[in-house]
Amino acid sequence: MTKSQIGLVREPDAGERRQEWGTVSDNRLRIDRDEAEVIVDALSVDHAGSFNLFYLLRKHYWTAEGAEHDDVADFLEDAYERVRDINDDLAVRIVELGGIPPNTPPTLQDHAEVHLEAEDLYDIRASLEGDLEGYATLIASMRDHVGLAEDLGDAATGELLRDRLEDLEDDAHEIEQFLENDTLVREDALN
Repeated sequence: MTKSQIGLVREPDAGERRQEWGTVSDNRLRIDRDEAEVIVDALSVDHAGSFNLFYLLRKHYWTAEGAEHDDVADFLEDAYERVRDINDDLAVRIVELGGIPPNTPPTLQDHAEVHLEAEDLYDIRASLEGDLEGYATLIASMRDHVGLAEDLGDAATGELLRDRLEDLEDDAHEIEQFLENDTLVREDALN
């Protein structure tokens, strides 16, 4: 079936490999390949981080409980859809720059600064606190990469990151508001 298979990653038996993972080819944007490679490396961190944040938010959407379940779940659903869109935008930009976005579990985790949560279920306050930490990590990384891209002459990537930062910052602020809410008090704190 396959020439080589490592865990979950399959390499096709047939077909032409158009580009090797980890390389950056010439791009239509007329950005120097060496500079594009630096930007691709930075965007790969943001792409992988947004991928992990998407999974955190989606897990917490699936498992949200408590007095504010509907409000929290509705927010989390909208938030994970926004983060998925950010993830797609970053991947498309990486390709436009001549790179290949991280796209398998191993490469995503190698590049991600946003950490996944253990597979257990936690109370909504702990979950949202973890989400907020993920947002903070991704926001800090993307802010750094705005300047990096612009310093390397890629104003369009800087603008993309800046625009998407607004969405992330708005969502982080909403999580802060949920965490201020007394109804998210842990059950053991009431006893």
